[in-house]
Amino acid sequence: MSQEPSAEGTNPQMSTQHALVILHHQSNCVLQLNQAAIDAGIRMGMGLGTAAALDQHLQVLPYKRDVEQKKLVEIAEHLYLVTSDISLFPPNGLLLRIHNMLMLYNGLNGYWRVIKNQLKDFQVTYYYASGQSPYAARILARTAWNQVSDHLPMLQHQIGIRQLTDSELDKKSVSKLARVGIHNLADLMALPLKDVAKRFDIDLVTYLGRLSGEFHHSVDFYHPQSKFQRYLELLYEISHTDTLLSPMRQLLAALEQFLKIRDLLTQKIIFTLYQRDNRTLTLEVGSAQGEYLADKWTNLSTLKLDNLVLQAPIFALELSAPDTQLRSPDKADLFSASKGTLTYLQLISLLQAKLGEEAISQVVLDDDFRPEKVNKYVPPHLEVTPKSISTYPLRPSFMLQTPQPLTEKVSIIHGPERISTGWWDNQQITRDYFIARNQHGQWLWIYRTTKSLWFAHGFFS
Repeated sequence: MSQEPSAEGTNPQMSTQHALVILHHQSNCVLQLNQAAIDAGIRMGMGLGTAAALDQHLQVLPYKRDVEQKKLVEIAEHLYLVTSDISLFPPNGLLLRIHNMLMLYNGLNGYWRVIKNQLKDFQVTYYYASGQSPYAARILARTAWNQVSDHLPMLQHQIGIRQLTDSELDKKSVSKLARVGIHNLADLMALPLKDVAKRFDIDLVTYLGRLSGEFHHSVDFYHPQSKFQRYLELLYEISHTDTLLSPMRQLLAALEQFLKIRDLLTQKIIFTLYQRDNRTLTLEVGSAQGEYLADKWTNLSTLKLDNLVLQAPIFALELSAPDTQLRSPDKADLFSASKGTLTYLQLISLLQAKLGEEAISQVVLDDDFRPEKVNKYVPPHLEVTPKSISTYPLRPSFMLQTPQPLTEKVSIIHGPERISTGWWDNQQITRDYFIARNQHGQWLWIYRTTKSLWFAHGFFS
């Protein structure tokens, strides 16, 4: 089965208020159009001048082959949920091998209902047909037969009444056949292959064999992507980040579906924003816990957009999720008290998206007995296993960033506790620490150096 999406609705953002066409730059003909253009009288194959005369507000976009191919891959990815053997059929078709799926869907009609239901998720106009061979299905689809049937005589009749210009034959071969009175496929297929081989080249023989199904037609079947990557060409340029959120939601919805059916999570997504006449912008959004829901990623992306400044209009964007992991079910204690709607890691993700990843740190204990080095700031991680460090219990709650000379009279309450360490990094210290109390009733942590100099290093709460 071959199906070929036309240009209508290749993007859900396509305007329904104004006529819009996609124009081939070489032939200057309309290749694709939306419903508003059809209502205005514009048709596929029409020249730009005629189309513009029918609608003075006509919007014109250039045809891009790579965008069309990416859309076909997107459709193939979605159809793979319900059918197995899919092949990209250049230049703009999809080929479905269906005989091995008919038992699952109780016949051809049941199978086609499922396929049409999957295609509802895409705003595309497509032509379709079934056939006894890939070339047969494509000819009938190209000529908009729009029927599925396994009745071989009917299929052969439909193929026979098609003109040679509807086939895969080049113009030279069509002209050569026309000179001997052959204008449709029925006349051509009535000739024995031996006679065709004597009078014409081998390519024509091969084509006829594949068209009738007598020769094997090998195709490469599509395999689903292991990593998510989706490109979206905008039909209008976006200059404000608030407006950019709408197409981003569309890509995030596709990401959610991709992850959900595979039972995966991702901790980082990357938006690539293509600016007109300017460098490409990259927007990385992270989640310490890992998410798959589009709403969660939308909230994080919105916070990231608040700090983004566009230097030029955006004409396309791309979303990718480079790394994924298996999703584990949320574990909750049946008897635990009620908690907030945000987990610890979700809160970290929100703060990082709002303030920047470098602004959020976590305090951990380091394997160092120097008081000013025992605590250090590290980026928060998904899993933090605290080090098991034996520390003395008598430590102040408030440490001075830099020890200050002791200038007041104090009373020694406890001590000394000698700390002599740091020889390995040329920052060795030898200090005798005491717990003391000043005249105001404050409890201090003080120390004396080997030179009998006194310093205050912290305060007990």
